[in-house]
Amino acid sequence: MLIIDFTGIYENEGFTFHAEGDPRSLLRLNDVTGTNCICDDFAWEKIKERLVELDKLPYIRFFDSGNYHYMSKVLMDVMNEMEKLPEFDLVMFDHHPDMKWTSYGEILSCGSWVLNALKDISSLRNVYIIGADEKLIKEVQDEHPEYENRVTFLRDMESFWAARGNNNEASDGNGADSRADEETVRKVYISVDKDVISRDELATNWDQGEMTIDELKKALEDLKNRFEGRILAVDVCGECTPDSEDLFTEQGVASSNRVNQMICDVFSEN
Repeated sequence: MLIIDFTGIYENEGFTFHAEGDPRSLLRLNDVTGTNCICDDFAWEKIKERLVELDKLPYIRFFDSGNYHYMSKVLMDVMNEMEKLPEFDLVMFDHHPDMKWTSYGEILSCGSWVLNALKDISSLRNVYIIGADEKLIKEVQDEHPEYENRVTFLRDMESFWAARGNNNEASDGNGADSRADEETVRKVYISVDKDVISRDELATNWDQGEMTIDELKKALEDLKNRFEGRILAVDVCGECTPDSEDLFTEQGVASSNRVNQMICDVFSEN
């Protein structure tokens, strides 16, 4: 497990899910400028340099609040440099599609990183986004029709499995389903922004969805069981900010730690 700390939030949370004794398990990046919401070129180089120094990227990675969700793209890039990524699908839990360019253009940001990944990573085939806001989905569909066949928005895991089945319907004319064969062997990359969870159960620094913690747990267990041995990585963000008034409420530190521990428990034996 790797904890990437930009703001000091994990110190407030007490590291109750932290792998003690592993010197590589905590990477502090609070001294790197140009990282909050937008990852500028200087920050990208510095972060990549420090990740490469780890030699090997752990399987489960936590990286602060949703302001840093672009780290999934950075980690994909570093993994691709270390050892070329095989073809894979991204399965993402998020209240936001993260498919909107900033006013600065195509710079990497927490709100654009999925677009950056689709554009830059040739081995990324399909993106499945679970739990996104309906209004934001409509905006993405209007602005980026070019990704209609590669990005699928879903409400729950039942619709996820149905969508994958629909994507497998192409036949080569002899009854053999070539796309189904591809899906059978394709890897998956899981990225979780905890803002997909209802604010009644957990507080983040963004507007939030309606999923319960139990629903997220069941979804992740389902993915773990069905993709055993084919999960490239599991990324997690969605902490509070250290100065948040929600930090020490029932939905703050304690709830966030419980979710982080739950995710570690689900994927610990992969």
